[in-house]
Amino acid sequence: MTPGTVNDPMIRSPLPNELPRVLHLFRNARLRASARLIVAERTHPIPRFVGAAAWWQEGAVGRFELACQPGQIKTDVLPGLIEAVSAAARQAGLETIQYAELLGDESVWLESLTAAGFERLRSERFFEIACRDAWRRIMRLYERHRGAIPATWRTDPIRAHPPEVIFELAMPHRLVPPEDLRHFWQASTAGGFDLDLSCILFEGERPFGTLLARHLADVLYVDVQIVKEPNPRLRSLGDLCMLYHDAQRVGPDGLSWVRFRSGETEHRQTANLALRMGGRELPRRHVWARRLKD
Repeated sequence: MTPGTVNDPMIRSPLPNELPRVLHLFRNARLRASARLIVAERTHPIPRFVGAAAWWQEGAVGRFELACQPGQIKTDVLPGLIEAVSAAARQAGLETIQYAELLGDESVWLESLTAAGFERLRSERFFEIACRDAWRRIMRLYERHRGAIPATWRTDPIRAHPPEVIFELAMPHRLVPPEDLRHFWQASTAGGFDLDLSCILFEGERPFGTLLARHLADVLYVDVQIVKEPNPRLRSLGDLCMLYHDAQRVGPDGLSWVRFRSGETEHRQTANLALRMGGRELPRRHVWARRLKD
């Protein structure tokens, strides 16, 4: 527990009966079920939570999220929370802590993170396509090439399979850690993968492609799109099959936008596909991390 003055908030662990109030601060975040919570409390003129941190462990890395009440001066609230997370992760023997969400250059968290010694670890690219434009292109291409698609191929919704089926496909691309993959695969996870629009591409019983997407409001976020196939033509057909899986379920007016994600230098397949479909590139977002051990 870190005591605060009238101007500085007290940093502490919440009591059990305070958890609903703390979790309300993270109502728009995707927290791990094992997340541990830390609050920033001001006691003047009345006791109130002005911010909070949620953190959890992934191997030798701690990941965390921050939250603040609207109107709070974040540079007053965040340093104590960041240091509390760093101290807890260091006590747990972790080597590094990372902010759990990708952050754009305009993020309100950056000033406090960089002041605390965080550095940009890597960047990722994002692309946006109007749903109607994407639907028309996918349906046209599928009709043109459907005769070339091997009869042994099929797409299944991920609802019908456990996440371990695609571990060998997805893990090398570093887009979703194994723990997150399992977590977001569950029907009960708020903001998790859409279990019907996300799919696995099979050749017989061999999985060789996957598309993992989240459906939030009127946007489909494609977080992972992979086809493991050395032949470029067959790889393109695999992409087309998975996109058709979604197009026939959504229709031209079911969504407003489709947004794709890829690594900055790796996983160019998704970036090239998005650009070929007429998508525009959005500002890049970044992973921010801080080493706790030399």
